[in-house]
Amino acid sequence: MFKMRNLLILLCLMAFVVPVFAQDSTEEAAPTMEYTVNLSPDGTYFVGPNGMTLYTFDVDALDTSNCYDRCATAWPPLTVDSADALTADPAIPGEWGTAERTDGTLIATYNGQPLYYWFRDAAVGDTTGQGVGNVWWMAAPSSVYIQRDAALGPYLVGANGMTVYMFTNDTQGSGESTCTGDCLTNWPAVTVDSADAVWAGSNITGLDTITRDDGTLQVTYHGWPLYYFAMDTARGDTTGEGRGEKWYTIAPDTVTVSNADGVGDFLAAGMGGKTLYTFAHDTDGTSTCSGECATNWPPFTVAENVRLVGGDGASGELGTVAREDGSLQVTYNGMPLYFFKDDAAAGDTNGQGAGDVWYVAAP
Repeated sequence: MFKMRNLLILLCLMAFVVPVFAQDSTEEAAPTMEYTVNLSPDGTYFVGPNGMTLYTFDVDALDTSNCYDRCATAWPPLTVDSADALTADPAIPGEWGTAERTDGTLIATYNGQPLYYWFRDAAVGDTTGQGVGNVWWMAAPSSVYIQRDAALGPYLVGANGMTVYMFTNDTQGSGESTCTGDCLTNWPAVTVDSADAVWAGSNITGLDTITRDDGTLQVTYHGWPLYYFAMDTARGDTTGEGRGEKWYTIAPDTVTVSNADGVGDFLAAGMGGKTLYTFAHDTDGTSTCSGECATNWPPFTVAENVRLVGGDGASGELGTVAREDGSLQVTYNGMPLYFFKDDAAAGDTNGQGAGDVWYVAAP
């Protein structure tokens, strides 16, 4: 009787224990959330997992997000659970990663550039954040794009985010590179597999290729062959600047020349390509547009460390003038330059002739 009672107790205990083991053995880990960055349908810019346009912020440093509070409300960061959860088409040049924000979240990065959405983009395909404040830009794959340095200001980098250089022994537009042998070992050419593999981002113009003696295709910027420097080991390195007084980083165009029917040639901002205007009430080196005027006609401003460069055809003198708020407004042949608030995209010239005092800036 005692043995029978012990057996019944044992069977009862097994009835409770077995299901527990069965549950443990069949329990599965929660699936890992994936965050996939894709290209827009036209292949010119990045979109997030929700299909909305992604942007970069000029104020950010490499692998550092500086957009918080009200900024982050307007420009929500693309946050992910981990770097491993971030995926993209392997055909896109460059490197994907994450950077930790002050709240501990991870923001997705492209070649060290943090990525954001724009709260006023209402539908897939909207790109209304492009050029906002002249500091927000659509994130895009590019064989050459713009990075920023505290001392050098904006400068060009390759698809991998590494600094690119020009060689003054080369001749702009000659179609040839004079860097061969040991020179090429120290200064590797920026190359692509084919001309079709040259990605042009949303803010860079003037990219092309030349054929080197060995048959490789070297990327050029406005006719200058581009090179890396072997002693640059990380993104942000610019140790080749001024080497031998022949090798230099490249500042992107501050202004370029555009054209429109009925208007002809006019100046446009190098970043974003929006039309630039002059105000007839201004005088040489003096802006008279402030308050509501400056709301309608935002001044074209740059940071103090920006190297001013005129693109092809923009042969006038570039300079800056200090505004009342301390910002630096770009001038062309002494005349302050402005945007027009109703120009939505590059090439728009809606401000031409406004009030008989506003005109596109002539190159």
